[in-house]
Amino acid sequence: MPNRCCKGFYSYFASANAVNQYAPHVVIEPKHLDIQLKIGDLKDKRLEATVTITFEHGGQALIKNKKDLSSAVLNAEGFLYLRIEGASHSYDGHQIQLSWPEPFEKNVQRKVTVKYVIDHPVAGLYFQNEDSLITDKDCCWAITDHETEKARHWLPTIDFPTIRTTLTWSISAPAQYTSLANGSLLSEHTENGITTTRWELKYPCPSYLICFAVGEFTCVDAGQVDGRPIKYYSARSYAPADIKRTFDETPDMMRWLQAKLGVPFPWPKYYQIALPAIRGAMENISLVTWSDICIMDEKLVKERKYVIDTINVHEMAHTYFGDLLVIRHFEHVWLKESWAQYMESCWLQDNLSEDDFRYEMVMNAQSYIKECNKDYMRPLVTRVYDSSWDLYDSHTYPGGAWRVHMLRSILGDDAFWAGVKSYIETFSAKTVQTSDFQTSLERASGLNLTRFFDEWVYSKGYPQLKGSYNYDLSQGTVQITISQSQINSEIPLFAFDLDIELVDNKGRKYNKTLTFDREASATASFALPDKDSQPMILRVDPNFTVLHTLDMTPDQRILENTATRAEDVPNRTWAYAELIKSGAYSALKYVEEHIFDEPFYGVRSQVAALLAKQKSALALKILAAMVKREKNPIALVHVVAACQIQEDCLRNAILDLLSRAVELPYRAHAAALVSLAAQRNNADIEYLLQVAKDDKKIGQHAIIRGGALKALGYHRSIDCFKYLLDHVGYNIEPVRARAQAIHGLKYSAEHQDERFQKLAVEALAKIVRDPNLNVRMAAVEALVGLKAKDLYHDVEDSRYLYSKDEQSWLDRKLYELYQSGSTPDKSTQDRIEKLEERVRKLEEKLQQLASHA
Repeated sequence: MPNRCCKGFYSYFASANAVNQYAPHVVIEPKHLDIQLKIGDLKDKRLEATVTITFEHGGQALIKNKKDLSSAVLNAEGFLYLRIEGASHSYDGHQIQLSWPEPFEKNVQRKVTVKYVIDHPVAGLYFQNEDSLITDKDCCWAITDHETEKARHWLPTIDFPTIRTTLTWSISAPAQYTSLANGSLLSEHTENGITTTRWELKYPCPSYLICFAVGEFTCVDAGQVDGRPIKYYSARSYAPADIKRTFDETPDMMRWLQAKLGVPFPWPKYYQIALPAIRGAMENISLVTWSDICIMDEKLVKERKYVIDTINVHEMAHTYFGDLLVIRHFEHVWLKESWAQYMESCWLQDNLSEDDFRYEMVMNAQSYIKECNKDYMRPLVTRVYDSSWDLYDSHTYPGGAWRVHMLRSILGDDAFWAGVKSYIETFSAKTVQTSDFQTSLERASGLNLTRFFDEWVYSKGYPQLKGSYNYDLSQGTVQITISQSQINSEIPLFAFDLDIELVDNKGRKYNKTLTFDREASATASFALPDKDSQPMILRVDPNFTVLHTLDMTPDQRILENTATRAEDVPNRTWAYAELIKSGAYSALKYVEEHIFDEPFYGVRSQVAALLAKQKSALALKILAAMVKREKNPIALVHVVAACQIQEDCLRNAILDLLSRAVELPYRAHAAALVSLAAQRNNADIEYLLQVAKDDKKIGQHAIIRGGALKALGYHRSIDCFKYLLDHVGYNIEPVRARAQAIHGLKYSAEHQDERFQKLAVEALAKIVRDPNLNVRMAAVEALVGLKAKDLYHDVEDSRYLYSKDEQSWLDRKLYELYQSGSTPDKSTQDRIEKLEERVRKLEEKLQQLASHA
């Protein structure tokens, strides 16, 4: 599952009640599942199942505890009409307790058959809703999505990754439906209008990777790679050209991945299917599932192809990291998710450019550090958590990807990739834990990596560096001192080497390496060869090997030259950030004169956000010019989204952009509507309402409609508020736009009087039981934001709609709701905003006076 699609941020990681979590025993272990499913009309959201489970003793020798040798526990949520053959049992609605009269002996197998009905499951198995698709409300389908512990909602299983089984499938459904599942197709037979499809997976598979899909699908056949069929599926309403456009890099990615890792692709097929129920994407063995929001038409592809391709690589990388090698338990989730995240960057490095690779890693660092600074900081590997789902955060994905990259930098490419190949081959078809990965790299390189893993994997935090830069013109020397400032009782002093490169005005390069072993500070001194030589460009960590932050402000001339002439994206971005952060008029003028010559879109995107944060008149003038001049569709949405500040120049730039709305990509169009609304100009109300009502401007996946509804909230006007109030309910707006509408209503309500706030809370209270998970989660978030403490029990009563692994999220929201205080009234908020605006204008005047002094 990709980072872009997983859960939202939390204000803390583990609650006070969190305890160490451990993998289950495997004394009596399921080895094979024979799954027989009977499905009628998919609109009934019901299936009949017969699952025969083959058990055997999982150890090398028999243990003395006879109870453990004669019992097993299966997870099974909400099964109806349960019947079991082959063992005695009890069932409490959540777990099936199995027992045998005689203990298991070595090499003895026993079969247990479980017959049951699943009807309107809470999670794990999803059916279409009436608002699932915009263009085809009659399309029927069912699909599974299990990560982390959701298979139990339709399948009797030990729902943890350490338990893996081979699979056989028999799916009987009306002939108009297509049936897909893990493994190889054995047969397909139709009789009396019912088609029975049989599949087989010979490779041991954990429950979270088991998958089937049934429905009315469009199929695109992409041929074969090394004899393995490649096919793409989605709901019948999607055009084959859009499906193909979305997944068209898949064959080349498969060839690249095998070559990169040196290990043949293990699955008999590689199918991908995109449907509305999927949250992001999921790496099920040989049948990868996607959210249909990833499907791209000719316009969306301009701004999303880059992202969708990296998600595609991410899921395919799980073939090796997560599927072929399965984590022993959830504390080791970085061995699959961090790796998949890092392979996205490696794909960019090998197939696009070094700039794309480094920028992706910059974004990874920013995402991880933001979570550390805003929400919580934890070790990468920890057993203390409330829910397995909590571990799927920015520590695991981008934070872990950086740990993998640092290991590659320490070992060097030859030793690193040799160690990775050995790791995959050694532990193929086995479960792995972090020490296995460490041992494989140590054997390949001869290095002792214990300290690295102690500091970077089993401890929390990262190096927070502070630097001083001193240039002595008379002596021709530059001295740079770097100190680690994060040191306290919980965050260690990290050991690493930090390279520094100085370039003089004649293009000569000077390189030094600062070594942090057990010292908090290190100093590099550079002696220039003659009086005519001056420092011009400074690159810290030019080879991009260490995760860190750096607080250092060299001379403005150094920053200017680094921003425009440094060879790498990270240092150009850093230099622009320091120039803008300084707020100096001369520094901003330099940015204005040079940013449009910056060749890489990512640097321009970063600069736009930094200018918006700086907020001076000149900064916003530059930002407005960037809106008008940006041509890259990927950068445009970021530049436009940065314009949510009341300023005439920004409003004029956005209006000019919207005058060409027909040409705009969807996401840039949506962002422009929100930024226009943030200007809160009454002259724009009619236009914003018109776009929100225009069914010709919905956009693929309702992207424009969602932006328009969110924009109504950001305008804060009572007319826009009332429109949102009438449009957040079920099946009024396209389902993909509803979370945006809810966010807009919450934002607007925060700026209305008490009477209208109550109306918003009443509307949101009805949505906390919405059938769509994303919509009801948005409603809960909105109630928390509005501090609707009186709705605590309404939110609590919706717990039955959430799977076990999602309930820790609900617990956090309930805690925040319970702790919420009163919200400042509208008049107080208005006074605060007016004071902030006056302060900003005074600062601008002072800056202008200083520039003319």
